[in-house]
Amino acid sequence: MALIFQVDDQGHPRPKVRCDSCGGIIENYADGVALLDTPGTAPEAITEPIFHCLGCEEKIQKTSGPRASMPIDHFMLYVLNNIQLTPKALETARQKMKATSDF
Repeated sequence: MALIFQVDDQGHPRPKVRCDSCGGIIENYADGVALLDTPGTAPEAITEPIFHCLGCEEKIQKTSGPRASMPIDHFMLYVLNNIQLTPKALETARQKMKATSDF
């Protein structure tokens, strides 16, 4: 899976997205896509998104047909909406993270 944690220069783990094609870190989430195309998948099946940086996605688009994809920042909002985190739950989590010295 492309969701990783990279340790910064202060020793704190920071969430990052890695391109599943080239292995590079996607620093700007608007500059990458999440592929959700799963044709023929049965209901209740488990699938994993594939993440590509824009460079890899452009190369792949030249050799493949249209696919179901969205920008990574939209994908993250889609995930948050579908796991039903309320604004209050997000605020509580933010406060807990701020109180933890590791983050």
